[in-house]
Amino acid sequence: MESIGNKLSSSRKKKNISLKKAAKDLRLKVEILEALEKEEWQKLPHAPFVKGFIQNYAAYLGLDIDHTLALFRRAFDEKKYTQKDTSIKKIKPAILTPIRLINTVFILSVLAFAVYLALQYFSILQSPKLEVIIPQNDAQTTISQVIVAGKTEKEATISVDGNLIGVDQDGNFTTEVKLDPGKNIITVIASKKLSPKAKIQRTVRLIN
Repeated sequence: MESIGNKLSSSRKKKNISLKKAAKDLRLKVEILEALEKEEWQKLPHAPFVKGFIQNYAAYLGLDIDHTLALFRRAFDEKKYTQKDTSIKKIKPAILTPIRLINTVFILSVLAFAVYLALQYFSILQSPKLEVIIPQNDAQTTISQVIVAGKTEKEATISVDGNLIGVDQDGNFTTEVKLDPGKNIITVIASKKLSPKAKIQRTVRLIN
């Protein structure tokens, strides 16, 4: 049974394309392509990002996109490769006298309130964090739609080319954008109440 990793690796080698050249053409790290070909999913980000990497890689190699993604879905178990921190830290119980306890609670309350005020103040002054992982800027593709995925703050609102999209509890977002022939400029904006907006643009060229 054909695997996604073998499919990508054999197709690249048949075209005599090195991993270094493919990574340069796709504007990705060599380590990402190596992980895809070896199916080392634990070294890659969340599934939506991996799906975008495979879609771009398959298009680059001239493979059938739908078939390649089907191989990926068959091989990738999202639950299996979701890393969880299961470590447990042992903390020795502290012995507090009543006076020490009162003083500790008072000091912690004052510090917590001060930190809260500081965070609220700086949060208003700063625009929300925004990262667009895919597509890379000045990317080229032969398919009429591209996956846009990235990360922001969970309280932020994301719009892609003026269309609002959902953000999960970790701040991840993903959507698909239809492309017109030639040069396309995709605009991603993150906004948060009372804060300046964050804006990132990506240029993608659709080659007929």
